[in-house]
Amino acid sequence: MGRVGLRVWVIVCVTAVSLCVWQARSAAISLDKDGDMKLGVRTYVNARVGTESTHEGVPNKGNAEASNSATFPFSSAGHLRQNRAFIEVELNHDLGRLIKEGVGPLSLLNDLPFKIKSMAYHFTFRGEGDGLYDWGPNEYSTADAFNAFAAAHGPNPLVSNQREAFVQVNSNRRRLRRLGTDRERLFEAYLETSVGNLFLRTGRQVLSWGETDGFQLLDHINPIDSSFGGFLVGLDERRVPLDMMRAQYYFGDLGPVSEVFLEGYAAIDNKVGYNPGTPAGSPWALPSLGAPSNDTKTFELAPARTINNTRGGGRLVFNVFDATFSLAHYYTYFDTPALQVMTSGFPTNNNNKTLLNAFDDGLPCPKGNPLTPDPTNLHCGAPAHVFQTAPKVQVSGLTTTFALPQFYSVVRSELAYFKDEPSFSQGQLDPFLFNLSQPVTTRQQTGGRRLRDSINYVIGIDSNQWIRALNPNQTFLISTQFFYKHIRNAGDGPIYNQDGSLNANRSVLPVDLDLKDFFLRGSNVGRLEPIFITQPSDQFLQTLFIGTSYRSGTVNPGLTVFYDWGGAFVYQPAITLVRDPFRFTMDYSILDAHTYKGGSGVSLLKDRDNVQFRVEYVI
Repeated sequence: MGRVGLRVWVIVCVTAVSLCVWQARSAAISLDKDGDMKLGVRTYVNARVGTESTHEGVPNKGNAEASNSATFPFSSAGHLRQNRAFIEVELNHDLGRLIKEGVGPLSLLNDLPFKIKSMAYHFTFRGEGDGLYDWGPNEYSTADAFNAFAAAHGPNPLVSNQREAFVQVNSNRRRLRRLGTDRERLFEAYLETSVGNLFLRTGRQVLSWGETDGFQLLDHINPIDSSFGGFLVGLDERRVPLDMMRAQYYFGDLGPVSEVFLEGYAAIDNKVGYNPGTPAGSPWALPSLGAPSNDTKTFELAPARTINNTRGGGRLVFNVFDATFSLAHYYTYFDTPALQVMTSGFPTNNNNKTLLNAFDDGLPCPKGNPLTPDPTNLHCGAPAHVFQTAPKVQVSGLTTTFALPQFYSVVRSELAYFKDEPSFSQGQLDPFLFNLSQPVTTRQQTGGRRLRDSINYVIGIDSNQWIRALNPNQTFLISTQFFYKHIRNAGDGPIYNQDGSLNANRSVLPVDLDLKDFFLRGSNVGRLEPIFITQPSDQFLQTLFIGTSYRSGTVNPGLTVFYDWGGAFVYQPAITLVRDPFRFTMDYSILDAHTYKGGSGVSLLKDRDNVQFRVEYVI
């Protein structure tokens, strides 16, 4: 078609559309005559700069308070660690007026045998981007760190039959960019309606139970995704919506109990927090797990979308004695996966080179059932396989919230019992232990999968108090929480038994799964086992937030503190300047710990101190 013909075609189309719109104008229906539709937009861009160099390596001192792992890639102080762009667009449309006026097919709803009290739909779009891997420092914007790692951890000269270098630079680099550069998605999409005292919401959505801030207790319904943005991104931005049906029935007052309602949900979805997980090369990966492995192949197995794998449960909420109580019980999948390590067996002798040769024979690749090897594919590129799976966890608990008016305070607390949550021990994860403890009857050995129960409790107080010497016009919000966790049958005790053997049943954190430490030591080794970071059976965590505002809410300083009683701190002073619709925030995150510790995991990121500058736009 020539240029003249194209112009004629465009003119005809525009004219036809204009006539249709003009003719239909008299029959048009106003969708937002009474403000039924609400559109909200929130967007920001930040720059997060490291204020300390990451750890290149910490010598293994042979105890649980040390780790031989390093942060990958190494990044010097002053280097950019994040350049995050975020946009969220929300659309809410209340259909109540259109139903009442009988507009189009909505008029059929007026003929139902029951009356619809309200109906609405909701859409949320989210877009995320990070320019770190495009114009950030060399360790993030190029593959140099991957190439250097591959050169240092290539084929082991001690292993004569090693078939290949297991560090795949191109695939690891592509995965990092695919997961960390940009992501756009229809985040939430659901329809909700009320019929009498019954409320229903169906579609992709987020549901949060519990009374905590910053850390989760009863709030384990939706997965938390740390693959994009890292742990310093707020929980609300990291929650993953699920395809879910939620129902709530309001009973009202029942004797001395008031405001009673029953809420339940069911979700058939395969999303879990560890899939895809934080990719190798991310500035927010845990130590030892941040580098690509030259000896371990990981398989992330998500639950199938079946009735048997449905997440769901319910809670009863009511008021009594001037307090709000809730009783909850549900089934879900935690963000931390259960781990099962599989290797080929090797003979028990004192010849380290023979051990290495036998251990490096490799495993067949999975086929069909992921935990079943495929005998037709005898080498899968790594001598050890780690299978990440999601056991269904039972969460049972209760919450209470009540006010103390005389102290201008609110007290909130939660008590929860977790059944069959993932747990780990060195005897289960360490191939150098379970291979030597089992007879070599097959070419496949495993330490199995471990689950344990735990008791969890939190109490929090939110208080508004005057400190007129610091701010004569506005109160200070002081919010603190105290978390306690007890792991049942945690295997406490010394790291080494009296006979010098390792206490392999003691709970550990799964942050040292690579076997490279053993390979690099060669034949002159003492103990073959890497020392994992131990997990105490009793864990304590305290949080504190203090904030106020000046100049009619345009200047908002605040201080957030986390204290893990195992010996780790997070300090985060911040200030936000508001001039609607803009907000400018600057904060400094200081993560401090002398050694790597278990518990909350705060100490594992003690080399990531950073300062953030963020500009936000909200309408």
